[in-house]
Amino acid sequence: MKNTVDFFHTSPATDRPALHITDEAEACASVLVACLHANELFDDEGENAAFYTTIKSRNVFKGYDTAALIEIAGGYYQQAGSPVALIDAAIGAIREQTRLPLFYHCLDVILADGVVTPQEHKVFQYLKGKFKVEDELAWKAMEVLVAKNQL
Repeated sequence: MKNTVDFFHTSPATDRPALHITDEAEACASVLVACLHANELFDDEGENAAFYTTIKSRNVFKGYDTAALIEIAGGYYQQAGSPVALIDAAIGAIREQTRLPLFYHCLDVILADGVVTPQEHKVFQYLKGKFKVEDELAWKAMEVLVAKNQL
């Protein structure tokens, strides 16, 4: 298991150029990669089935090579230096109508283990604000996905 990256702090690099993602599929994949890395139980060798299923099957990713998309998003993660910086770089390329479904998939990725850790709660709050998801809707989603992932 790798050391957990602090979701809100970029790794040190003073000369890091501003990252701006313009392709919506790459932006969505990048947000999912950010969520994957923000999960405190993320393991570089392990697989997160929710992450891979989403990248392979959702409409926004149709026509893209899955492995290439994951590699591109991983490269953006390295450039950004933190999950929050990657989300910030990607949000502008994600259409309003895509944000709520992506939010649900993000929750599925970070809650894949069925446990809500303090770090995951922070991620949830950040995404909720960034994607402009109403509190009641977000909490219902959290409740359903935690229950679903406890199986």
